[in-house]
Amino acid sequence: MAEITIRISDMALKVAGLLLFSAVLVWILFHLGSSGVFLPKYQLSVYISEPSGLSVNAPVRLDGVDVGSVSAIRLLGGSATPQRRIEVVLRIRKAEQGAIRSDSVATLANEGLLGTPYVNIHRGFTGSAIKPGGEIPFMPSEVLTLKDSISLLGKTLECIEQEENSGDAKTKAPTEPSSKSRLTR
Repeated sequence: MAEITIRISDMALKVAGLLLFSAVLVWILFHLGSSGVFLPKYQLSVYISEPSGLSVNAPVRLDGVDVGSVSAIRLLGGSATPQRRIEVVLRIRKAEQGAIRSDSVATLANEGLLGTPYVNIHRGFTGSAIKPGGEIPFMPSEVLTLKDSISLLGKTLECIEQEENSGDAKTKAPTEPSSKSRLTR
């Protein structure tokens, strides 16, 4: 029986390797480009009292739409007020610069009940555009913590029990028929 041998030249292996490497490189560059890595960005600052779990690379959203990320969180040593102890530096796409105005307000929010924190900017409409390196005013948001949720649930249950107890007293039938009801029969 004759044996068949298939030989692949070194040149064919080099070309196949180069094509595979090129395909992987194009795929990486495509995904980096679609995520906005190559888009021009500018920085804005927000001063807060506590970061509440916020971290570097956390999303920054403008009315709920992703527009950038947190690039740095710095503790300020010589802060004049306790509300401005921490500086959060935001890296925002340059295309959104006109939408963030001086009457815009930044808040901290969470994705869902236990989700990751992010910075949400509520867009202003009447002010002037904030220049690169400028500051967005911060408005603390009322974040519902687990302790607050449990306390609220306890108070709700107490109210329901009180309502049931008062409802039972109102709907209880008298034990003896009244004299009026006997006369009408």
